[in-house]
Amino acid sequence: MREQIHEVVGETLRKLQRDGVLTLETWPGYSIDAPKKAEHGDFATNVAMVLAKPERKKPRDIAQAIVDGLVDEQGLIAAAEIAGPGFINFRLQPLAVLRTIKTVLESGEAHGRAKKPSGQTVNVEFVSANPTGPLHLGHARGAFMGDAVARLLEAAGHKVTREFYINDSGKQVLTLGRSVHTRYRELFGQEVTLGPGEYPAPYVIDIAKALKARDGDKWLNAPEEEWLPVCTSFGIAENLKGIKQTLEQVGIRHDIWFSEQDLHDDGSVKKIVQVYKERGETYDADEARGTEDKKRRADSKASQYAGQQLGGTFLETSKYGDEEDRIILRHDGTPVYLTADLAYHHHKAERGYDRIIDVWGADHAGHVPRIKAGMQGLGHDVKRFEFLLVQIVRLMRGGEEVRISKRTGELYELSELVSEVGQDPVRFIFLMRAANTQFDFDLELAVKQSNDNPVFYCQMGHARCVNVLKKADAVGQTFQGLDSVTDARLERLVLDEERLMAKKMADLAHVVQGAAQACEPHRVLFYAQDLIADFHSYFTKYKHTERIVSDDKELTQARLALVAALRQVLANALTLLGISAPEWMEPDKTEPEEDQ
Repeated sequence: MREQIHEVVGETLRKLQRDGVLTLETWPGYSIDAPKKAEHGDFATNVAMVLAKPERKKPRDIAQAIVDGLVDEQGLIAAAEIAGPGFINFRLQPLAVLRTIKTVLESGEAHGRAKKPSGQTVNVEFVSANPTGPLHLGHARGAFMGDAVARLLEAAGHKVTREFYINDSGKQVLTLGRSVHTRYRELFGQEVTLGPGEYPAPYVIDIAKALKARDGDKWLNAPEEEWLPVCTSFGIAENLKGIKQTLEQVGIRHDIWFSEQDLHDDGSVKKIVQVYKERGETYDADEARGTEDKKRRADSKASQYAGQQLGGTFLETSKYGDEEDRIILRHDGTPVYLTADLAYHHHKAERGYDRIIDVWGADHAGHVPRIKAGMQGLGHDVKRFEFLLVQIVRLMRGGEEVRISKRTGELYELSELVSEVGQDPVRFIFLMRAANTQFDFDLELAVKQSNDNPVFYCQMGHARCVNVLKKADAVGQTFQGLDSVTDARLERLVLDEERLMAKKMADLAHVVQGAAQACEPHRVLFYAQDLIADFHSYFTKYKHTERIVSDDKELTQARLALVAALRQVLANALTLLGISAPEWMEPDKTEPEEDQ
């Protein structure tokens, strides 16, 4: 519907240009939005104010010319009024709004999705958990957020690549390898003590058992230089297998699994340092310039590893907005973690994506300006790089925070959360707030079958629509389908609530486009909740007066068409985020019985 109004305004501007009223041949971008107050109309545009400066005319004079010369061949507009400094408010013809019902039924599952490809390519990197253990609660929100953002971008018409960056290089994976070998020796009856930092979790024992089953005692008495790479690579492979199984369980897939170790093996990490040197972006020093007198927190990584990082090659990231220059090569010639990350982002940029989105935990916020500065130092357009920072979530049960798994005594695993609560509630709850907000995940509320549970409330709205259609069929008033949705029948829908729902149903594509651009899946859930609330209110208000199924067969068909379209829109909104739209649910016992 917004597109139709945009076309009306565009045709009007072209007519005014042909008539000599306007001089511009092309026009700056203008908006079509719903007014803040419903009494101001259905939609409003700022086009007159946008044109005022380049046309050298008063906004209200341009607005008046648009209103007087309105080109509306489809009869969409009932009235156009000028407001304030030059806004134009549009009131739509009731039938034009109600025709949305037929449009939705014609589009089916495609309603809300882009009609044609945008031509834009997007890379979304998310999850990217260290392959040193299973996915746990700390990974959950970023996993669902990244998946939802990718789904939204696809629905908006973009070509999306989902990517998992495997941190399979460095100390943490070597520690995994040593942990596996320690447990491996234990399986042969040796008395062992875990070394510094080694992982004590039960999953390491399972990995050691799998290694023993494959190789027997081959590595029992071998020197470390032989068993360490084997135990490390085997441990990584086993953990990745578990990570992939968990992601598959929750409906998340990746197109590319990109190995950090590959960047080291093919020389990309060393090469990126050389590129920076050739571009004059580095210098060698004992410490970053300008930081000689800088005081650092005792618990900061910069303080903890100051001795190891003293002296080396520094990248001049401060030239591009970072608070200080960053070391990329230690004095002994070994690269730091940042160096590989720069090589990785350079690799992504070289693949030619229009947008490169990283979904990271909020604890990585300090890493963002370093990556942006590093990419700018390579000549990349930094606007291509976007960082979605996901805040931590507290898991609560009975008012108490849950940190430890009852099953393993370790971190609460994502697979355990999904098994206890279900995929739909987990996904819905993690997506219902903006990524940068903190909140508590209430385990008891998530499984509650009542309208207090937002997941139940939304899914119940869809199930109620299905139930209404089934009950109509049971009493011989079956919805006759798309061909029965005539203008004459639609005009029977005269209630304000019916028109409001039809108008909102037309807005799904606009909501999806906005949510995709802003990387904010919660916008779609808010839209669905709002639409469901309208239907619940309508259903309850007219339960005994303006029934959906009545002796008036023409009106019944019109209202069943409304319900069928509403069901389709709710299903589309939920499923494009990976949330199911069940056809039946046990109703909230506090709600009155359905008899419409």
